[in-house]
Amino acid sequence: MSIEQQLRDKLQDCAEAMETPAEMQERILETSYARYRNEKNKAKSTVKVRMVACVLAVILLTPVVIHTAPAVAAQIRAMLNLSGTEDVRSFVTKDEDSDYVTTNLYADEISEHKTVQDLLARIYRGFPETKDFDIASAQITKGINGGKRIHQLNLILMEKGKTFEEPHQEVVANVDAETGQLHFVQAIGTKPSAPLPSKLQPSETIAMANVFLKQLDLRIDGYQPEVAVGHANEAQGIDQSIVIYKRAADGKAMFQVNLQEGNISVAFYDSEES
Repeated sequence: MSIEQQLRDKLQDCAEAMETPAEMQERILETSYARYRNEKNKAKSTVKVRMVACVLAVILLTPVVIHTAPAVAAQIRAMLNLSGTEDVRSFVTKDEDSDYVTTNLYADEISEHKTVQDLLARIYRGFPETKDFDIASAQITKGINGGKRIHQLNLILMEKGKTFEEPHQEVVANVDAETGQLHFVQAIGTKPSAPLPSKLQPSETIAMANVFLKQLDLRIDGYQPEVAVGHANEAQGIDQSIVIYKRAADGKAMFQVNLQEGNISVAFYDSEES
């Protein structure tokens, strides 16, 4: 028998002969269980937050051609209004035709990112009250989505001191992270705040949509607005109006404004599909 084996056997015999105090045994058991419980809860929390973040990204990245009421902000609020979650720096979404990474921006990255600052300045100009809002979410998404290359910025501004579950003012924006080109913007509780759309005349609906677009520094000359829906959507229980803006030169639909009571949004059609 080698010296190493003899030493190993001797140490084993000594260890087996030792008595562990009951107090130490209890402490070890408590520590082991606590570690197990923390690891288990951490794993559940990470999975939960990853699921929330992934679904949020899917909502913001889905090509927006809205012929029903835009429920984007409502879905975002519902998914972010979850307890027991923790901050996740970035996460990957991958399937048959998508492979992209969504990264949450830190405060210093927000202050140094030109597209973020340009978008914030644009929103602040159009909606001065948002200067006092909190940045509830700022994310950069880059990769392939639906077979198309994307590089987008998702931003949510929310009234200070409020939570997603209570009435509040909010602005949601989705833009190209490099160029700042708008893809989707929704304002909730801000001015102009639409009354019941079904109570508006077509001219009033278009006028309100035009004001909203001007607040976002969007040019409307060269486009012909048409009210596509001017009554309540009884099937969904939603009262809304939709104004589609078509290029005057060729009648091609380029973007649309959706009005619901208390919120208004603009969504741009995919130039390759519209």
